[in-house]
Amino acid sequence: MSGGPRYEYRWCDGVKYKKPTSLSAPDYMTLLMEWVENIINDESIFPIQVGTPFPKNFRSTCKKLLSRLYRVFVHVYVHHFDRVVDLQAEPHVNMCYKHFCYFCHEFDLLKKEELAPLYEMTNRLCPELFSVGRQN
Repeated sequence: MSGGPRYEYRWCDGVKYKKPTSLSAPDYMTLLMEWVENIINDESIFPIQVGTPFPKNFRSTCKKLLSRLYRVFVHVYVHHFDRVVDLQAEPHVNMCYKHFCYFCHEFDLLKKEELAPLYEMTNRLCPELFSVGRQN
């Protein structure tokens, strides 16, 4: 899946795709959504019983999950934004993106380098994320 001319996102799940593999965007996103669903439904990762502790790898699992989901935003903004505008969905998609970015920032779940493909747009929509003096 492409995030523009400088970014290619390859799929690797350690099971069927043991090495990073180039896939079309629809195939990548299908595998991603299945992977996310499996993680979210795994009670050993996302416990549903009160008092059950989260696993030690919970934070790293969330970082990986959100990093991969961010790639979908990149692909949509780079390759399909004209369609988003045609559908008059730009304000909604931008708001979803802002919420995603601020959430990831608040809990330190994405590295700034991962925001590079959409840096200019992110800086316009969420200027506080890149302001001087911020920790993350």
